[in-house]
Amino acid sequence: MDKDIATLVNLPWATLLTLASGYSGYFIANTGVRSHHKAIDVAFSTLVFGFFGSFAYQAFIHAGYSKFWASLIAFLAAIVIGGLWRKFGRDLMEDWLRDSDISYANDTPDAWRSIFKIQNADMRQITVKLTDGGWLHCADLRTFKEKPCGPCILGEAGDLLMYVTHQKAPGEAEFRELSNVDGLWGAQMTYLPKDKIALVDMRFKVR
Repeated sequence: MDKDIATLVNLPWATLLTLASGYSGYFIANTGVRSHHKAIDVAFSTLVFGFFGSFAYQAFIHAGYSKFWASLIAFLAAIVIGGLWRKFGRDLMEDWLRDSDISYANDTPDAWRSIFKIQNADMRQITVKLTDGGWLHCADLRTFKEKPCGPCILGEAGDLLMYVTHQKAPGEAEFRELSNVDGLWGAQMTYLPKDKIALVDMRFKVR
């Protein structure tokens, strides 16, 4: 491992910049949806984003900028492109593939991870049915927007973090409101392992 790191560090600066900026762009573009990527996916995606960083570096070097400023601009360029791809590019590409009858898949291994790609809507409510027949509900996620971990966390593995405002025990007909979710001692967050969840119901509102 040490030998591999030493070899990597001793690569030409332009090559190191391409790899570093490329991986940063890849990371931004695929945050939350990259756990299923294989090593070859990471490698070639890094090179794709790194190409834009390398192009920017060479362009600014030829324009007379110092190596420092050209490198910084190139690195930021790859990150910006990664962000633009995550924000707009992927959805536009998937829309084009569907409209062209080329593919209706969205390149995710399961439907759960498709939730992480939603860009134009906010989740307002979440309700969870447990495997024991009980129910947990958060009536307004916006209430907990500024709390630790935000309004909720959807784990890639299928687990879940949420603030429970209403609860219904197995066999009960009505939800009962919990009064101590956000009190004097702070906000109470509940962790739900994947194997305890039978169903998740989410309500979204388009921005």
